[in-house]
Amino acid sequence: MTRPIYIALIELKRYLADRGDLAFSLALPIVLFALMYAAFGQDIQFSGTAHIIDQDRAQRSRDLVSRLKQSDVVDVELHTLEDADDALDRSAILSAIVIPAGFTSALDAGEPVALTFKRRGSGGDEGQIVASIVSSVARDMAGQAQTRRMVRDELDDSIAADAEIDRKLASLFDQARETPPVAVEIRTIGGSVDFVDRMLPGIVVMFLLFAVTLGAQTLVEERRTGTLERLMTTRLGVNQLFAGKFLASLARATLQALILLSLGFAILRVAGPWVFVQIMIFILFVAAAVSAVGLVIGAVARTRDQAAWFAVFFTMFMTIFGGTFFDVGDTGPLAVLSKITLNRYAIDAMVAILGEEEGILQQGLGMAVLGGVAVVGLVAARFAFKTTEGGR
Repeated sequence: MTRPIYIALIELKRYLADRGDLAFSLALPIVLFALMYAAFGQDIQFSGTAHIIDQDRAQRSRDLVSRLKQSDVVDVELHTLEDADDALDRSAILSAIVIPAGFTSALDAGEPVALTFKRRGSGGDEGQIVASIVSSVARDMAGQAQTRRMVRDELDDSIAADAEIDRKLASLFDQARETPPVAVEIRTIGGSVDFVDRMLPGIVVMFLLFAVTLGAQTLVEERRTGTLERLMTTRLGVNQLFAGKFLASLARATLQALILLSLGFAILRVAGPWVFVQIMIFILFVAAAVSAVGLVIGAVARTRDQAAWFAVFFTMFMTIFGGTFFDVGDTGPLAVLSKITLNRYAIDAMVAILGEEEGILQQGLGMAVLGGVAVVGLVAARFAFKTTEGGR
Protein backbone atom coordinates (compact mmCIF):
# COMPACT_ATOMS: atom_id res chain seq x y z
CA MET A 1 0.00 0.00 0.00
CA THR A 2 2.92 2.36 0.55
CA ARG A 3 4.25 2.10 -3.02
CA PRO A 4 1.45 4.10 -4.63
CA ILE A 5 2.00 6.75 -1.96
CA TYR A 6 5.72 6.89 -2.81
CA ILE A 7 4.84 7.37 -6.47
CA ALA A 8 2.44 10.17 -5.56
CA LEU A 9 5.08 11.89 -3.40
CA ILE A 10 7.68 11.69 -6.18
CA GLU A 11 5.18 13.11 -8.71
CA LEU A 12 4.24 15.92 -6.30
CA LYS A 13 7.91 16.76 -5.71
CA ARG A 14 8.48 16.89 -9.47
CA TYR A 15 5.46 19.17 -9.84
CA LEU A 16 6.76 21.59 -7.19
CA ALA A 17 10.18 21.66 -8.86
CA ASP A 18 8.76 22.50 -12.30
CA ARG A 19 8.50 26.27 -12.56
CA GLY A 20 6.47 26.07 -15.75
CA ASP A 21 3.79 23.91 -14.15
CA LEU A 22 3.73 26.12 -11.07
CA ALA A 23 3.36 29.27 -13.17
CA PHE A 24 0.52 27.75 -15.17
CA SER A 25 -1.37 26.22 -12.27
CA LEU A 26 -0.73 28.85 -9.55
CA ALA A 27 0.56 32.17 -10.88
CA LEU A 28 -1.77 32.33 -13.89
CA PRO A 29 -5.03 31.77 -11.96
CA ILE A 30 -3.96 34.34 -9.34
CA VAL A 31 -3.30 36.95 -12.04
CA LEU A 32 -6.55 36.07 -13.84
CA PHE A 33 -8.51 36.29 -10.59
CA ALA A 34 -7.01 39.72 -9.82
CA LEU A 35 -7.85 41.03 -13.31
CA MET A 36 -11.42 39.71 -13.21
CA TYR A 37 -11.98 41.06 -9.72
CA ALA A 38 -10.65 44.48 -10.75
CA ALA A 39 -12.82 44.52 -13.88
CA PHE A 40 -16.07 43.03 -12.63
CA GLY A 41 -15.94 42.58 -8.90
CA GLN A 42 -16.40 46.17 -7.83
CA ASP A 43 -19.64 48.08 -7.65
CA ILE A 44 -19.71 50.39 -10.65
CA GLN A 45 -21.26 53.83 -10.09
CA PHE A 46 -21.65 56.58 -12.68
CA SER A 47 -19.66 59.75 -12.22
CA GLY A 48 -19.70 62.66 -14.63
CA THR A 49 -19.06 66.38 -14.89
CA ALA A 50 -21.69 69.01 -15.67
CA HIS A 51 -20.16 71.97 -17.50
CA ILE A 52 -22.47 74.87 -16.60
CA ILE A 53 -22.74 78.37 -18.12
CA ASP A 54 -24.86 80.43 -15.70
CA GLN A 55 -26.16 83.47 -17.57
CA ASP A 56 -28.93 84.05 -15.05
CA ARG A 57 -26.81 84.48 -11.92
CA ALA A 58 -29.90 84.66 -9.72
CA GLN A 59 -31.52 82.66 -6.93
CA ARG A 60 -32.94 79.74 -8.94
CA SER A 61 -29.87 79.24 -11.12
CA ARG A 62 -27.65 79.25 -8.04
CA ASP A 63 -30.06 76.77 -6.45
CA LEU A 64 -29.78 74.50 -9.51
CA VAL A 65 -25.97 74.58 -9.39
CA SER A 66 -26.01 73.95 -5.63
CA ARG A 67 -28.26 70.89 -5.99
CA LEU A 68 -26.03 69.47 -8.69
CA LYS A 69 -22.96 69.95 -6.47
CA GLN A 70 -24.71 68.03 -3.69
CA SER A 71 -25.20 65.05 -6.00
CA ASP A 72 -23.03 61.99 -5.45
CA VAL A 73 -22.65 61.32 -9.17
CA VAL A 74 -22.16 64.76 -10.75
CA ASP A 75 -19.31 67.24 -10.40
CA VAL A 76 -19.91 70.83 -11.52
CA GLU A 77 -17.56 73.09 -13.44
CA LEU A 78 -18.65 76.67 -14.17
CA HIS A 79 -17.64 78.32 -17.46
CA THR A 80 -18.27 81.48 -19.37
CA LEU A 81 -20.03 81.05 -22.70
CA GLU A 82 -16.85 81.93 -24.61
CA ASP A 83 -14.71 79.46 -22.66
CA ALA A 84 -17.28 76.69 -23.11
CA ASP A 85 -17.56 77.29 -26.86
CA ASP A 86 -13.79 77.22 -27.17
CA ALA A 87 -13.56 73.99 -25.18
CA LEU A 88 -16.27 72.42 -27.35
CA ASP A 89 -14.43 73.47 -30.51
CA ARG A 90 -11.24 71.82 -29.22
CA SER A 91 -13.15 68.74 -27.98
CA ALA A 92 -11.80 69.48 -24.51
CA ILE A 93 -15.38 68.95 -23.37
CA LEU A 94 -18.19 67.26 -25.28
CA SER A 95 -21.22 68.98 -23.77
CA ALA A 96 -22.18 72.12 -21.87
CA ILE A 97 -25.42 73.36 -20.29
CA VAL A 98 -26.51 76.98 -20.55
CA ILE A 99 -28.82 78.40 -17.86
CA PRO A 100 -30.40 81.34 -19.72
CA ALA A 101 -30.86 84.82 -18.35
CA GLY A 102 -34.31 85.17 -16.81
CA PHE A 103 -34.35 81.58 -15.55
CA THR A 104 -35.24 82.63 -12.00
CA SER A 105 -37.96 85.09 -12.94
CA ALA A 106 -39.51 82.64 -15.39
CA LEU A 107 -39.70 79.86 -12.79
CA ASP A 108 -41.20 82.20 -10.19
CA ALA A 109 -43.76 83.51 -12.67
CA GLY A 110 -44.69 80.10 -14.01
CA GLU A 111 -43.52 80.97 -17.50
CA PRO A 112 -41.86 78.40 -19.79
CA VAL A 113 -38.08 78.44 -19.76
CA ALA A 114 -35.57 76.13 -21.44
CA LEU A 115 -32.04 75.09 -20.61
CA THR A 116 -29.74 74.93 -23.62
CA PHE A 117 -27.65 71.80 -24.03
CA LYS A 118 -24.68 72.45 -26.29
CA ARG A 119 -22.77 69.38 -27.36
CA ARG A 120 -20.17 68.16 -29.78
CA GLY A 121 -21.61 65.31 -31.81
CA SER A 122 -23.77 63.17 -29.55
CA GLY A 123 -22.11 64.58 -26.45
CA GLY A 124 -20.83 61.15 -25.47
CA ASP A 125 -22.46 58.75 -23.03
CA GLU A 126 -21.37 60.82 -20.05
CA GLY A 127 -22.75 64.03 -21.53
CA GLN A 128 -26.11 62.45 -22.28
CA ILE A 129 -26.43 61.02 -18.77
CA VAL A 130 -25.41 64.34 -17.18
CA ALA A 131 -27.94 66.16 -19.37
CA SER A 132 -30.65 63.80 -18.17
CA ILE A 133 -29.69 64.37 -14.52
CA VAL A 134 -29.66 68.18 -14.94
CA SER A 135 -33.03 68.05 -16.71
CA SER A 136 -34.49 66.00 -13.86
CA VAL A 137 -33.25 68.46 -11.22
CA ALA A 138 -34.55 71.43 -13.23
CA ARG A 139 -37.98 69.80 -13.62
CA ASP A 140 -38.04 69.12 -9.89
CA MET A 141 -37.33 72.79 -9.23
CA ALA A 142 -40.05 73.83 -11.67
CA GLY A 143 -42.54 71.57 -9.88
CA GLN A 144 -41.63 73.08 -6.53
CA ALA A 145 -41.98 76.60 -7.92
CA GLN A 146 -45.43 75.73 -9.24
CA THR A 147 -46.39 74.35 -5.83
CA ARG A 148 -45.31 77.60 -4.17
CA ARG A 149 -47.45 79.64 -6.58
CA MET A 150 -50.48 77.43 -5.99
CA VAL A 151 -50.11 77.73 -2.20
CA ARG A 152 -49.75 81.52 -2.42
CA ASP A 153 -52.83 81.74 -4.65
CA GLU A 154 -54.86 79.73 -2.13
CA LEU A 155 -53.64 81.93 0.73
CA ASP A 156 -54.19 85.25 -1.02
CA ASP A 157 -56.42 86.57 1.73
CA SER A 158 -54.37 84.99 4.49
CA ILE A 159 -52.01 86.90 6.73
CA ALA A 160 -49.28 84.27 6.20
CA ALA A 161 -46.09 85.90 5.00
CA ASP A 162 -44.26 84.76 1.84
CA ALA A 163 -41.14 83.99 3.87
CA GLU A 164 -43.13 81.77 6.22
CA ILE A 165 -44.72 79.93 3.29
CA ASP A 166 -41.34 79.41 1.64
CA ARG A 167 -39.85 78.16 4.90
CA LYS A 168 -42.63 75.61 5.42
CA LEU A 169 -42.56 74.41 1.80
CA ALA A 170 -38.77 74.09 1.88
CA SER A 171 -39.06 71.89 4.98
CA LEU A 172 -41.69 69.71 3.28
CA PHE A 173 -39.61 69.43 0.09
CA ASP A 174 -36.53 68.41 2.09
CA GLN A 175 -38.56 65.80 3.93
CA ALA A 176 -39.91 64.44 0.65
CA ARG A 177 -36.36 64.14 -0.75
CA GLU A 178 -35.18 62.25 2.34
CA THR A 179 -38.16 59.89 2.42
CA PRO A 180 -39.56 59.84 -1.13
CA PRO A 181 -43.11 58.55 -1.55
CA VAL A 182 -41.92 56.14 -4.25
CA ALA A 183 -38.90 53.97 -3.40
CA VAL A 184 -36.90 51.88 -5.85
CA GLU A 185 -35.93 48.37 -4.75
CA ILE A 186 -33.26 46.50 -6.71
CA ARG A 187 -33.42 42.72 -6.78
CA THR A 188 -30.83 40.53 -8.46
CA ILE A 189 -32.42 37.58 -10.22
CA GLY A 190 -30.47 34.37 -10.73
CA GLY A 191 -27.37 33.96 -8.63
CA SER A 192 -25.45 35.32 -5.75
CA VAL A 193 -25.23 39.08 -5.40
CA ASP A 194 -21.62 38.77 -4.28
CA PHE A 195 -19.55 38.39 -7.43
CA VAL A 196 -16.58 36.98 -5.52
CA ASP A 197 -18.67 34.09 -4.19
CA ARG A 198 -18.99 32.76 -7.73
CA MET A 199 -15.74 33.99 -9.25
CA LEU A 200 -13.44 32.36 -6.69
CA PRO A 201 -14.91 28.83 -7.07
CA GLY A 202 -15.08 29.34 -10.83
CA ILE A 203 -11.38 30.15 -11.11
CA VAL A 204 -10.40 27.24 -8.86
CA VAL A 205 -12.53 24.66 -10.69
CA MET A 206 -11.47 25.90 -14.13
CA PHE A 207 -7.78 25.52 -13.35
CA LEU A 208 -8.31 22.16 -11.72
CA LEU A 209 -9.80 21.12 -15.05
CA PHE A 210 -6.72 22.49 -16.79
CA ALA A 211 -4.71 20.15 -14.56
CA VAL A 212 -6.33 17.38 -16.60
CA THR A 213 -4.14 18.52 -19.50
CA LEU A 214 -0.94 18.25 -17.48
CA GLY A 215 -1.77 14.82 -16.08
CA ALA A 216 -2.88 13.34 -19.40
CA GLN A 217 0.14 14.62 -21.31
CA THR A 218 2.54 13.38 -18.63
CA LEU A 219 1.05 9.88 -18.76
CA VAL A 220 1.27 9.74 -22.56
CA GLU A 221 4.86 10.99 -22.54
CA GLU A 222 5.97 8.49 -19.89
CA ARG A 223 4.42 5.66 -21.88
CA ARG A 224 6.08 6.86 -25.10
CA THR A 225 9.55 7.20 -23.55
CA GLY A 226 9.32 3.83 -21.79
CA THR A 227 9.28 5.24 -18.26
CA LEU A 228 6.20 3.25 -17.30
CA GLU A 229 7.69 0.07 -18.80
CA ARG A 230 10.90 0.49 -16.81
CA LEU A 231 8.88 0.95 -13.64
CA MET A 232 7.28 -2.41 -14.28
CA THR A 233 10.69 -4.09 -14.13
CA THR A 234 10.72 -3.30 -10.40
CA ARG A 235 8.52 -4.99 -7.82
CA LEU A 236 5.80 -2.47 -8.66
CA GLY A 237 2.52 -3.91 -9.99
CA VAL A 238 0.28 -2.36 -12.64
CA ASN A 239 -2.48 -1.69 -10.13
CA GLN A 240 -0.02 -0.06 -7.77
CA LEU A 241 1.36 2.10 -10.58
CA PHE A 242 -2.16 3.10 -11.62
CA ALA A 243 -3.12 3.92 -8.03
CA GLY A 244 0.05 5.96 -7.63
CA LYS A 245 -0.74 8.00 -10.72
CA PHE A 246 -4.24 8.69 -9.44
CA LEU A 247 -3.00 9.70 -5.99
CA ALA A 248 -0.38 11.96 -7.58
CA SER A 249 -3.01 13.77 -9.65
CA LEU A 250 -5.32 13.99 -6.63
CA ALA A 251 -2.56 15.45 -4.45
CA ARG A 252 -1.50 17.96 -7.12
CA ALA A 253 -5.06 19.19 -7.68
CA THR A 254 -5.77 19.40 -3.95
CA LEU A 255 -2.54 21.32 -3.28
CA GLN A 256 -3.32 23.71 -6.11
CA ALA A 257 -6.82 24.37 -4.75
CA LEU A 258 -5.46 24.74 -1.20
CA ILE A 259 -3.03 27.46 -2.24
CA LEU A 260 -5.54 29.36 -4.39
CA LEU A 261 -8.32 29.21 -1.80
CA SER A 262 -5.95 30.15 1.02
CA LEU A 263 -4.91 33.28 -0.86
CA GLY A 264 -8.52 34.10 -1.70
CA PHE A 265 -9.72 33.69 1.89
CA ALA A 266 -6.74 35.57 3.33
CA ILE A 267 -6.91 38.54 0.98
CA LEU A 268 -10.66 38.87 0.38
CA ARG A 269 -11.84 37.48 3.72
CA VAL A 270 -14.87 35.95 2.04
CA ALA A 271 -15.71 33.66 4.97
CA GLY A 272 -14.40 32.10 8.18
CA PRO A 273 -12.18 29.08 8.90
CA TRP A 274 -15.05 26.58 9.15
CA VAL A 275 -16.27 27.50 5.67
CA PHE A 276 -12.71 27.07 4.38
CA VAL A 277 -12.55 23.57 5.89
CA GLN A 278 -15.88 22.62 4.30
CA ILE A 279 -14.77 23.92 0.91
CA MET A 280 -11.54 21.91 1.09
CA ILE A 281 -13.47 18.74 1.97
CA PHE A 282 -15.65 19.28 -1.07
CA ILE A 283 -12.57 20.02 -3.19
CA LEU A 284 -11.43 16.43 -2.59
CA PHE A 285 -14.45 15.22 -4.57
CA VAL A 286 -13.74 17.71 -7.36
CA ALA A 287 -10.06 16.72 -7.47
CA ALA A 288 -10.94 13.01 -7.54
CA ALA A 289 -13.34 13.47 -10.48
CA VAL A 290 -10.87 15.63 -12.40
CA SER A 291 -8.00 13.20 -11.75
CA ALA A 292 -10.08 10.25 -12.96
CA VAL A 293 -10.96 12.07 -16.18
CA GLY A 294 -7.29 12.92 -16.68
CA LEU A 295 -6.36 9.24 -16.36
CA VAL A 296 -9.02 8.29 -18.91
CA ILE A 297 -7.66 10.80 -21.42
CA GLY A 298 -4.06 9.79 -20.72
CA ALA A 299 -4.97 6.11 -21.14
CA VAL A 300 -6.80 6.44 -24.47
CA ALA A 301 -4.65 9.15 -26.11
CA ARG A 302 -1.76 7.96 -28.26
CA THR A 303 0.18 11.22 -28.57
CA ARG A 304 0.73 14.33 -26.46
CA ASP A 305 -1.21 16.37 -29.01
CA GLN A 306 -4.20 14.05 -28.75
CA ALA A 307 -4.09 14.25 -24.97
CA ALA A 308 -3.87 18.05 -25.11
CA TRP A 309 -6.80 18.37 -27.53
CA PHE A 310 -9.01 15.97 -25.59
CA ALA A 311 -8.23 17.76 -22.33
CA VAL A 312 -8.73 21.26 -23.76
CA PHE A 313 -12.06 20.29 -25.34
CA PHE A 314 -13.22 18.73 -22.07
CA THR A 315 -12.14 21.78 -20.06
CA MET A 316 -13.70 24.33 -22.40
CA PHE A 317 -16.98 22.42 -22.64
CA MET A 318 -17.24 22.16 -18.87
CA THR A 319 -16.24 25.80 -18.33
CA ILE A 320 -18.49 27.37 -20.96
CA PHE A 321 -21.63 25.31 -20.47
CA GLY A 322 -21.31 24.70 -16.74
CA GLY A 323 -22.08 28.23 -15.60
CA THR A 324 -18.55 28.76 -14.35
CA PHE A 325 -18.85 32.53 -13.81
CA PHE A 326 -22.61 33.06 -14.00
CA ASP A 327 -25.71 31.27 -12.77
CA VAL A 328 -27.46 29.47 -15.66
CA GLY A 329 -30.66 29.05 -13.65
CA ASP A 330 -32.95 26.04 -13.65
CA THR A 331 -34.76 26.47 -16.97
CA GLY A 332 -33.77 26.87 -20.59
CA PRO A 333 -31.41 25.00 -22.94
CA LEU A 334 -28.24 26.16 -21.16
CA ALA A 335 -29.57 24.99 -17.79
CA VAL A 336 -30.31 21.55 -19.25
CA LEU A 337 -26.89 21.34 -20.91
CA SER A 338 -25.12 22.43 -17.71
CA LYS A 339 -26.47 19.36 -15.89
CA ILE A 340 -24.05 17.12 -17.79
CA THR A 341 -21.04 19.17 -16.66
CA LEU A 342 -18.93 18.83 -13.55
CA ASN A 343 -18.78 22.60 -13.11
CA ARG A 344 -22.50 22.95 -12.48
CA TYR A 345 -22.45 20.67 -9.45
CA ALA A 346 -19.01 21.73 -8.19
CA ILE A 347 -19.51 25.49 -8.37
CA ASP A 348 -23.12 25.59 -7.20
CA ALA A 349 -22.15 23.63 -4.10
CA MET A 350 -19.10 25.80 -3.39
CA VAL A 351 -21.13 29.00 -3.87
CA ALA A 352 -23.73 27.76 -1.40
CA ILE A 353 -21.03 26.94 1.15
CA LEU A 354 -19.22 30.24 0.62
CA GLY A 355 -22.42 32.20 1.03
CA GLU A 356 -23.10 30.18 4.19
CA GLU A 357 -26.54 29.34 2.82
CA GLU A 358 -25.80 25.62 3.17
CA GLY A 359 -23.09 23.45 4.68
CA ILE A 360 -21.13 20.49 3.39
CA LEU A 361 -23.81 18.09 4.65
CA GLN A 362 -26.35 19.64 2.27
CA GLN A 363 -24.18 18.99 -0.80
CA GLY A 364 -25.13 15.36 -1.21
CA LEU A 365 -26.07 15.69 -4.89
CA GLY A 366 -22.83 17.42 -5.84
CA MET A 367 -20.68 14.94 -3.93
CA ALA A 368 -22.63 12.01 -5.37
CA VAL A 369 -22.20 13.22 -8.96
CA LEU A 370 -18.50 14.00 -8.56
CA GLY A 371 -17.86 10.77 -6.66
CA GLY A 372 -19.72 8.82 -9.35
CA VAL A 373 -17.63 10.43 -12.09
CA ALA A 374 -14.48 9.55 -10.15
CA VAL A 375 -15.47 5.89 -9.73
CA VAL A 376 -16.64 5.40 -13.32
CA GLY A 377 -13.61 7.27 -14.63
CA LEU A 378 -11.19 5.15 -12.59
CA VAL A 379 -12.78 1.89 -13.78
CA ALA A 380 -12.69 3.02 -17.41
CA ALA A 381 -9.12 4.31 -17.10
CA ARG A 382 -7.92 1.08 -15.51
CA PHE A 383 -9.29 -1.01 -18.35
CA ALA A 384 -7.62 1.28 -20.91
CA PHE A 385 -4.39 1.77 -18.93
CA LYS A 386 -1.25 0.53 -20.69
CA THR A 387 2.38 0.81 -19.71
CA THR A 388 3.72 0.43 -23.26
CA GLU A 389 2.55 1.73 -26.61
CA GLY A 390 0.30 -0.89 -28.12
CA GLY A 391 0.94 -3.21 -25.15
CA ARG A 392 -0.76 -3.91 -21.84
